[in-house]
Amino acid sequence: MTNKIEEDRPPLDSRVRAKGDPNGQIMTVLNPALGEQHDWEGVRNGIYCVWYVNGEERFEVYRPGQLVVVEGPPDTHKQQ
Repeated sequence: MTNKIEEDRPPLDSRVRAKGDPNGQIMTVLNPALGEQHDWEGVRNGIYCVWYVNGEERFEVYRPGQLVVVEGPPDTHKQQ
């Protein structure tokens, strides 16, 4: 059985979007758990995501459970 918290946190480098927004911005997870000491606008231990608009990096910190994975992380263990 998997831990509920792990289910609510997408893996590192996965592509995600906000739940309930099927046409929303697709973002990349750069850090799935920032840590309890990190507080971004009231979000502790959030999920750090980035995306680009006209070449400019944008970011947001989400709470666990607010994102849905649209593409998993690259398989770095895949044999060539």
